[in-house]
Amino acid sequence: MALTVVCACGAAVLLSAAAPAWAGPAGSKERDVQLVYCLDPARLDSLVAAAVRLRLLRADSTTGPAGVRPVGSAGRLTAQQWADRHETDFARACSALMAASSDSPATAAGTDGGGGLSALWQGVLLSAAGALLTLLGQTSERVSAERRELRRRLVAEEAAFRSAARTYLTDYESDPRGAGHPAVRAAREALAATLLRVPGPEVRRRAARRLAEGLPLPRPLPAVRNGTVLGADARTGEARAPGEALDALPGAVSDLDRPPGYWSLRAVRERNTPRTPDTTPGAAV
Repeated sequence: MALTVVCACGAAVLLSAAAPAWAGPAGSKERDVQLVYCLDPARLDSLVAAAVRLRLLRADSTTGPAGVRPVGSAGRLTAQQWADRHETDFARACSALMAASSDSPATAAGTDGGGGLSALWQGVLLSAAGALLTLLGQTSERVSAERRELRRRLVAEEAAFRSAARTYLTDYESDPRGAGHPAVRAAREALAATLLRVPGPEVRRRAARRLAEGLPLPRPLPAVRNGTVLGADARTGEARAPGEALDALPGAVSDLDRPPGYWSLRAVRERNTPRTPDTTPGAAV
């Protein structure tokens, strides 16, 4: 999101830099020259013709008493009124007329006559801005898709691990000889690998890493201790801590999907809190 905002601002700067060169601000030297040059009675017909060709004025516009008719407007205006009320259109038509005239007063307007070069740079800037916006859209969509897929995998793999672990614990409490741990190990490794791919901020990556390292049942539970086969009550006691860790696991995985504001506050809290032993669900199992 932040990347999109920053780059969009950059594109806006490029677009503003590529604004039409003819749109001189009111009171500027360029604007004054345009008013004096193009509203000269000797050039009004040419100005109107240029504006009609650029589709800024309607074809039935005149420089006589009937006046000009801006495109999209039902009323008529004098040339002076048109210049005052439709500044951008007037400036565009006047700029085109000045550039096309052999006596173009470009130097009087304070330019070097390099209108072609200026237009080229405007085109380059507009193309760059368009390419940047396209790239932004593609990057944002790719990142969003990747995060949606990671979220889906986390939910699916957490459920698969919990199911395999629950089956193992039930079998272990009933008869350790029939409890198969390989399925638990495979599901645990898959979930841990996905947890290690959780993106930043750093405080969230650390939380995901601790959760991956603390997943319960990294190895089979014991069937014998000190040479004595464990009875049913003892096996139930052995299975209690992994079972509690499994109960807490869905909430711990869901927490990783909290909004950025939560992680910012958590980072501040962790910086201001003395180190304590890890209490991640399953960390001690």
